[in-house]
Amino acid sequence: MAKAPGAASGGRGGTTSPPAGPPPDDAQRADDGPGPPVRRRRQPAQRRADDAHWRAVFAAAGETGVRVARHDWAATPLGPVHAWPQSLRTAVASCLRSPVPVLLCWGGELVVLHNDACLPLLGDAGPTALGRPGAEVWPGCWDVLGPVLRDVLAGATVTRSARWSPPGGDGPAGGRRLTFAHSPVIDESGTPGGVLTAVTVSPRAPNAPATAGPSRAADAPATAEPPAGGGVPGVGGRPVPSPRPAGSAPRADSPAAREVDDRRRALRQAEAFARLAGALSFARGRAGIVDVVCRTAPALLGAGALRVATADPGAVVLEVAGDGGPGRLDLAADDPLARAVRHNVPVAVAATRDGDGGTALPLRYADGGALGAVDVRWAHPAAADGEPRTLLDAVAGLVSQALQRAELTGSAQLMADFAARLSATRSTTEAIGVVLAGAPVVLGARLPGLAVPGQGRRLRLWAGGDVPAGLLAAYDEMTVDDPRPLATALRTGERVVIHDRAEFADRFPEGTDTAGAHGMVTTVALPLFDAQRRPIAALGFGWPRRRPLRESDLALLDTVADLCEQTLERTRLAAAEHDLVTRLAGRLRTSARTAPPTLDVATRYRPAVSGMHLGGDWFDLIRLDGDRLAVVVGDVVGHQVEAAADMAQLRTIVNTLIRLGVPLGEVFPRLTDLIGAGFLGTCVAMVVDPAAGEAAVARVGHPHPVLARPGGAPTPIETAASLPLGMVREPVAVTTVPFRPGDLLVAYTDGLVERRGRTYDAGLAELCGVVDAVRDAPVEAIADALLGRLAGAEDDQALVVLRHVDPAARSPTPFPPQ
Repeated sequence: MAKAPGAASGGRGGTTSPPAGPPPDDAQRADDGPGPPVRRRRQPAQRRADDAHWRAVFAAAGETGVRVARHDWAATPLGPVHAWPQSLRTAVASCLRSPVPVLLCWGGELVVLHNDACLPLLGDAGPTALGRPGAEVWPGCWDVLGPVLRDVLAGATVTRSARWSPPGGDGPAGGRRLTFAHSPVIDESGTPGGVLTAVTVSPRAPNAPATAGPSRAADAPATAEPPAGGGVPGVGGRPVPSPRPAGSAPRADSPAAREVDDRRRALRQAEAFARLAGALSFARGRAGIVDVVCRTAPALLGAGALRVATADPGAVVLEVAGDGGPGRLDLAADDPLARAVRHNVPVAVAATRDGDGGTALPLRYADGGALGAVDVRWAHPAAADGEPRTLLDAVAGLVSQALQRAELTGSAQLMADFAARLSATRSTTEAIGVVLAGAPVVLGARLPGLAVPGQGRRLRLWAGGDVPAGLLAAYDEMTVDDPRPLATALRTGERVVIHDRAEFADRFPEGTDTAGAHGMVTTVALPLFDAQRRPIAALGFGWPRRRPLRESDLALLDTVADLCEQTLERTRLAAAEHDLVTRLAGRLRTSARTAPPTLDVATRYRPAVSGMHLGGDWFDLIRLDGDRLAVVVGDVVGHQVEAAADMAQLRTIVNTLIRLGVPLGEVFPRLTDLIGAGFLGTCVAMVVDPAAGEAAVARVGHPHPVLARPGGAPTPIETAASLPLGMVREPVAVTTVPFRPGDLLVAYTDGLVERRGRTYDAGLAELCGVVDAVRDAPVEAIADALLGRLAGAEDDQALVVLRHVDPAARSPTPFPPQ
């Protein structure tokens, strides 16, 4: 949709304060002049700040982290750091902080990154491996290693490979067994973007041969023996001397035995870390991710208990899973999880007589904002800055990335559902109801309201179901000049974002903070525009906790506004066209102006769908001598101008034939003789004679009229079968039925009874049921009930309802206007 002129800032011309944290991927235009606002790429200064932020994160993670921070990534296939996807940034930060050797190969060329623990295993390739494709780093064995990594990149499950390296200086892990655990890293598109490989080096078993030879895990690929010095992980480079003679068993308290224990523990940690990364990559939704963490992380971390808390943006209640609950936790509670999220800092838990201490660590968005927390209670005493904490940081990084991915995926699904519901609306009122019910779900917001122009300068407020009466009353007298954000957005066409109530007081000193008085902290007012870029409404909502609106959040707001604009404009135009069609149809569909004194008559016509679809259904009422009334209801196939033209021609000819006194059974063959067979349709013609107490019925392919007598069930009038209108060459059989005072007669087109997936008989039975339920009501009420209770048709509908009444009970009255 086009946007309003004079936008001040933002993708939709809004006024927002910049969120905390590193700069977003796309900056919003801040100096738009007249005309629709547009998006720009980040300014150079913002890109430099983003690059510097992440390089500082990397540099804090050891010697290799410093090298990563100083590396010229713009000259590599990955490009500059500020252009990296968030999944790559998080994976690199987690890799650098891992206590076990970890390799990260990213993208189609499998560009190599690694951590400090991996340097001894890289050998001669170590100093130059960063930023180079794997095929250049390990050319001697890429024909074996490459397919393994590409299988994982293509979506394979976690794989393991192992080999023995020879002792005596032929490799940096001489006499050691190398175990590689490969798992995919899922990027923002939901597909593997890279491969995370955890490497574990363990001493050769005493009885293992001293010569090199692969030893594979079951059904897992093994790396081939590369040439000496080839630089494949675990092959070539500096030798690692064996701490004891080959084949001798170390003493239990010797350094060698402790080294064996450490290596085994590192192996278990590497395997558990790879399993966690792989399981998180394939977990579906927030609940699936939390379940994976609760099942997998305790063994990896050596935790005695673990809890995970997550929160929707702007929410004041945390959802908690894991050991000890509770299932829901107030953000203001004095609980380590709540404090970690509330203050966005790690919270240490002191040890007690009942158990060891632990740490509650925030889970964070890419810009540093808290999205949840994990609370770990150690099974054994652990230093707050030791190896367990380092491992917890790495796990928290993986979990944060997975939760962000799930949030984006969930938002996309909610947006698709919202768009589908909006596309099905047919009226402005229905569209507003969907907007107020669906937009808050997509955005996780509360207290939605839609302001639209009313009479004069007054504004009318439509509100969602959870808006309290007191808040509604505060907007009863709102005008377009009101200083509050909702009226400001509608008046100026600018998006108004209030991050907290102090900002409201600064920006709107003359306005009453009604949203803040009802518990809202962050509020947004979105202007909605028509096709001529004029504001036609303003949508407002809020969150009970401060919500930093990131770039992705602003894009989500823009998308919601665009969908609402398109829907409101479509339904507004369709309503105007529908009204035009209905009025035109009314002028085409009746000729008689008054009913006989012994008949009550109600007529209705409803077009098939919104818009300019003047259909082929019609009715005609023809006053005859002797207070008789001819009733004609017909349907010509089609919904376009051609069908309407055919309908007008048929109606005129049938009307003329009946007025000339042509017998009812001869009307339809005469019609075919006059205009030929260039059309197709159905029709029922009836001549009602109240004085004689009877009605004559001729039907050609049309739904059966329904007759309801006092004290009896409504029943269809059975007539002889006939060909459809346009194919009739022979006289049609005429059925005469009694029609006495109190009797009710209903004639209609098929749009009232036919639906997809339902038989005609079922629709006819439903119509008879509605007639039976309202048979004693006035004919106008009966007609309204039939259209109301039999709604949902894809075809247009014409309807005539007649009742034979006592002539003393009424005087001649005109037919109701169409």
